[in-house]
Amino acid sequence: MSRAGQTYNRFALAFLVLAALVLGFAVADLSNIRWLGGLTMVIIGGYAAWYMLRSCGPQKTLVAIGVVILGFILSHPLGAILGSYSALFLVSIAAAVIVWILGSPRRNDH
Repeated sequence: MSRAGQTYNRFALAFLVLAALVLGFAVADLSNIRWLGGLTMVIIGGYAAWYMLRSCGPQKTLVAIGVVILGFILSHPLGAILGSYSALFLVSIAAAVIVWILGSPRRNDH
């Protein structure tokens, strides 16, 4: 994969993670239907995981999934301290940065 392709891949993965968390929260908050927000996160996050699995391999994908789930869990107590939106943006940006770092494609072993 070219350098430009690697940058695009990493950007796309980070953006998908950010979008899953922010849009999931927004849908749940604006509709007052929490499961609909959760479904939004699962759909976008599932696509991100599939995309990452194909481009980066299973190890990095599992780590990224763990990071996003941990961030989602931590956002709830952080919300009580910082406020919901501050916690959301802090966790979403942190998760996206970590996925950006993890998002380099797997190397072919020759």
